Amino acid sequence: MQHNIHERLLAHLADLGWTVARGADPATPPPGAHAAHRDFLGRYALLCRADESVWFLSAADYAGTADSAFAWDEFKHLSLDAAQDDEDRQGIHTFWDRHLPVLMSVAGDYEFLAIDQDTGAVVHGIEPEFEAVTVVADSWAGFCEAVIAGRVLPALFKQAS
Repeated sequence: MQHNIHERLLAHLADLGWTVARGADPATPPPGAHAAHRDFLGRYALLCRADESVWFLSAADYAGTADSAFAWDEFKHLSLDAAQDDEDRQGIHTFWDRHLPVLMSVAGDYEFLAIDQDTGAVVHGIEPEFEAVTVVADSWAGFCEAVIAGRVLPALFKQAS
């Protein structure tokens, strides 16, 4: 089933004009990645909107070998830079230890999608307080289905005007 939903999502994004470059290295999953997300990562080397302002993180991003201006955990570092005290910093670390970013956007406000490592839910965060997230899907498969149906943050996935 994962194979089918991932191929459908990639085809949907390609239909929307996204760049879908195949040839990923599935042997380099991010630490703690769920099996469904690892399967998805193994299907592409680059997956981004044509304007390159929104992209799914790749295995190379997590490994630190991608040619990207943003680290896969960039928003964690931005939050830590803005932290007021040790308590804030601890809360930020706790949040990001539990949430694995899977998509980043710099199309307007900085925003991201992440998988909650404890529940498997997909969450959406936006600046200035990245850690104040909203659940957009209860599971990775549910997220994929919702993107295909246009029910999850459609502005992120359509091409910029």
